[in-house]
Amino acid sequence: PSSNSPPYAVSDWLQSQQLFVIATLVRIKGCLYLANFIFITAVTILIVKTMRKKPTMKKEIRYFLLCHHLLCSSLYCCFGMVSNMIQMFHVKQVWIWITFGVQAAVGKTVLVTLALMAMNTCLAICWPLRYPAFLHAVKLRVIICVWIGTILISVCLIIAESAYSDPEEVSEVELSCPALLSSNFAKITGIALILLLSAIITTAYFFLYREGKHRGHFNSSNKKARKTIIFHGLQISFYIIPSLIIRAIGKDAKYTAVKFAAFVFFIFAQSFSPVVYGLRNKELQEEICMRPRRKLSSNDLGNLQLQKLQLTQSSENQ
Repeated sequence: PSSNSPPYAVSDWLQSQQLFVIATLVRIKGCLYLANFIFITAVTILIVKTMRKKPTMKKEIRYFLLCHHLLCSSLYCCFGMVSNMIQMFHVKQVWIWITFGVQAAVGKTVLVTLALMAMNTCLAICWPLRYPAFLHAVKLRVIICVWIGTILISVCLIIAESAYSDPEEVSEVELSCPALLSSNFAKITGIALILLLSAIITTAYFFLYREGKHRGHFNSSNKKARKTIIFHGLQISFYIIPSLIIRAIGKDAKYTAVKFAAFVFFIFAQSFSPVVYGLRNKELQEEICMRPRRKLSSNDLGNLQLQKLQLTQSSENQ
């Protein structure tokens, strides 16, 4: 607008620009959810198929937790897409609460399973004799308790928030990155949960590092161990720090850009999880690479048997 434009024209232009930016951020957010969902689901299916063909891998708790972690990440992106569409098309209020509640519960489960994976690795290395019998007995109970606990926490927070907050107003003010649970109680609860999980993960990796250093795994020649620690540390920080930022800011519309950047980091952390915790695993790599070789060898064996059969038939005819 020109300098001679009336004030109401300038305000209308600024409002239209703000709506355009918000609509663009919403589309970017939906595309990130969709791409993440496709990639994580594809890798999860590949890992599950690989595990089913090897009974020893099916019995290992680390792969059980890995599949559960990837499943939760995939569900988080799926419900994120649904929640994003509900906000875009201004669907009724009750569906906003339901989809956001389910997504919040699944998001908590993603972080909890990350902590369980760190604890599982710590127990497997530091207490190898007592580890198998104990964790095989409690793994299903732990997962069930995790789901029940995260669902109950989300339901309680949503009930407390819905008493004085309207999700439609939040979506209209802050469509690009809404935070429906933004009361002081919800902020304190969310930050406390994230800090607790961070403390569990840090403690587990501390014991892992101490045990590995004691056994000589972190010497100057072992570059792979150091790279693994660095990759896992960056991966966990991409999960924890954006979650803390989003939870601490709440639904203040002034910091929408900061929350959107934190959301992008959190989404990329989820897309890196199948690679960091799954495809970098040596045993999984060998099994995935052996599948086409086995198909090729079986085809070669079939061709060889066919050639032998043709030779015997030709000799008999002569």
